Amino acid sequence: MTRAVLFDLDDTLIFAYANPAPAWHAVVSEFADRLGNAPMDSVAKAVADSTATFLSDDDNRRLWRLQAVATRRAVVQDALKSSGFAGLDDVAGEIADRYADYREENMYLYPDALQVVDAYRAQGMKLGLVTNGATEVQHAKVDRFGLRERFDHIQVEEEAGFGKPDGRAYVHTLAALDVAPEDTIMIGDDMVWDVLAPQRLGIMGIWYDRFEIGLQPNVAVKPDRIIHRLAELLD
Repeated sequence: MTRAVLFDLDDTLIFAYANPAPAWHAVVSEFADRLGNAPMDSVAKAVADSTATFLSDDDNRRLWRLQAVATRRAVVQDALKSSGFAGLDDVAGEIADRYADYREENMYLYPDALQVVDAYRAQGMKLGLVTNGATEVQHAKVDRFGLRERFDHIQVEEEAGFGKPDGRAYVHTLAALDVAPEDTIMIGDDMVWDVLAPQRLGIMGIWYDRFEIGLQPNVAVKPDRIIHRLAELLD
């Protein structure tokens, strides 16, 4: 019997960092008059492709989250150099910083997020928020979107000292909520962090495939359920 529901935050309850390529293009376009002879589309693609490659590694993703400013600047600068745009060193750091601000400005709460969270709470479920990232940044989002009072336990990677997919992130959350793995479900957009990692502990893993990517042939993870909108959880 389900007694507790855990949610991921970024790109599960809120739109935050998904679909980065258009965001990089929008940011680079703001610097169009400072790119010299470098084609804007080529610069944007170089940065988007390089950051995607960098973030495909879990250790790199952790650096991006917890040492955000320095890591972003270094990755953008390296991307421009390796793509033959070395003359843009002076603007690389500004592009990196503007990207962070742009994503912040364009974050929003998914329209059915509070409906679902409040419905579970009304059913008497214990609610946990398990999110990776820096303490100050993640707590600011929690308050900005009115989530703090809705959850019985909020766990942030930097604050806890560990984050997903480390199993301790879930073990600690279960202990805080005083629930067993088999009585718990986890909902999130990352197949490994939010589905496979909790499944290894006996927690049901629900994959939030908002952009309808679908299961890929080379991915061995099998979610217990797939949803495309959070409101489907109330069916």
